[in-house]
Formats: sequence, structure tokens, C-alpha cells
Amino acid sequence: MKELVKYWCGFLCCFSASTAWAQADVEQGQFIKKSTLHASVSLGFGGIENPVLDAENLTTPILPSLSYYGEDWYFNDFSMGYSLYETPTYYIDLLGRFNDDGFFFELDGVDKLLASGAITAGPGVPTIPSATPINLIPIQRDISYMAGFSGALNLYQGLWVNTAVLQDVTKVHDGHEVFVNLYSDFEFDYGKVGVELGANYKNRELIEYYYTVAPKESKTRLRKYALQSNINYHVKVTYEYVISERFSFDFSLKHTWLGSNLANSHMISKNGYFSGFTGITYHF
Repeated sequence: MKELVKYWCGFLCCFSASTAWAQADVEQGQFIKKSTLHASVSLGFGGIENPVLDAENLTTPILPSLSYYGEDWYFNDFSMGYSLYETPTYYIDLLGRFNDDGFFFELDGVDKLLASGAITAGPGVPTIPSATPINLIPIQRDISYMAGFSGALNLYQGLWVNTAVLQDVTKVHDGHEVFVNLYSDFEFDYGKVGVELGANYKNRELIEYYYTVAPKESKTRLRKYALQSNINYHVKVTYEYVISERFSFDFSLKHTWLGSNLANSHMISKNGYFSGFTGITYHF
């Protein structure tokens, strides 16, 4: 049961955390009345490519969602916030949310895959002699919770720019990250289309904690390298068609490009990954 809860928490955080804060107040005016609890469940197919080397992708046929917006406090799945100042054209909030990097390690058994020798240093690099005692330790990374300020500005009609500056408040890595998103939606007779462009800066402390391989975590002697701060970029497209008061068809696809400093880590197998979900949503 514990692993199932961890799986769902991780999937929801990885799938939605990077944009939930950015659209929370925008969605509030469009879909959710204040002081109202909104719950939904989507049935279909979705998943997240796991960029960690030899790690399995995450897939699911169901995607639940729970949100509440009060006069000041709100939560959207695992993002929580408090409205400091709000007008029809801009807002400033306090925001808390999980960092999604940690869930890539929690959901897959990465400790077994990487410590057993899946990480390689490339041709010509000798491995540790078998006669040498090796006490490999599992690769484990803790999940961190980030908190800070977020805000948004309505540039033109449905076009919003959102930003957030968040600091680790759980003392896992003491790192911070910055988000900047540009979001707009378009109404058509056949549904609503949303487009989002974004960038996510992660500082050196955060990157080093999650993606540096310690000597005792690999059988291979790795070349020395120093990870630096990193910027990931993404584009996301969403589509919603309202079938009835309770049902809608939803589609979401996001591609994230990893910055070169992160893509060069021994733990990373690709320079980008997809995430998305499509299915029928029931609104309670």
C-alpha cells in the first residue's frame, strides 16, 4: 500500500507539478468557483519517460485530480498556495510544491539498476578489479519540498506569463529553482486548446545532489566531472472538449529538453523526455 501511494504521488507530481502553480489562478477564474472542492478522474492512457539511465518509464490508465480554491488558500493536487495579492490582471502568491527530480529515483528501483553496474564510463576506462572488495551502496535520493513566491501577469486577453522562485525547505539539498512560463488558451467551437512554453532553472546544489554518482554507487571508475546549474525548457499542448456537464475529453502532451549540464550527467540517458495523458474525464 505504501508503494502504491508513493507511485501515485510521484506520478501526479512529475506530471503536473511543473505547471500546476502556473495555471492555478488562471484556472480558478475559468473553471472553479471559490470555496469549492473540485475532484475529477480521467480514464485513458498516460505516462512519463524517465530520463534516468536504464530506468523504466511510468505509465498509468487513470489520472485523478483534486483541487480547492478558497478566498486566500488553495491547493491543486500537491501544490499549495496562499494568495498575497490578486487582481484580474496579475497576482502574487506564496507557493509550496514537491521537486519532481526526486520522484524519478523513487518510482523505479534505480538503486538496483545503477549500483549493479548499469552506469558506464565509456570505452577505454578500466573497471574496478574484481579482487578489490566493493561495498556498493544503493543509489537513493530523498524527495524535497520547495516553497517560495509565485506570480503571474496577464499580457493580453488569455496570454499569461508566470514565474516562481522556490527554495528547498526540507534541508534535502538546500537548492533552489526558478520557473518562467508563457501560457495561452484558445476557444473554438470544437473545444479549447492551450499552449505553454517554459523554462526551469535548477541551481548547482540541486543538480549535484540528484545527479552526481558517488564512487561507491558504481562498479565503474567514472571520469571526474562537476555538474553545474542547469536550465530545462519545455513546450506543452493541451486540448479539452466538453461532452456534458460531467464529462470531457482531455489531451495533454509535454516535451522537456534537458540542459547540457544535466544531460551530460552519468545518470542521464537522453537529452529530453515526453509526458502526457489522453482520456475521458469525469468531474464530480
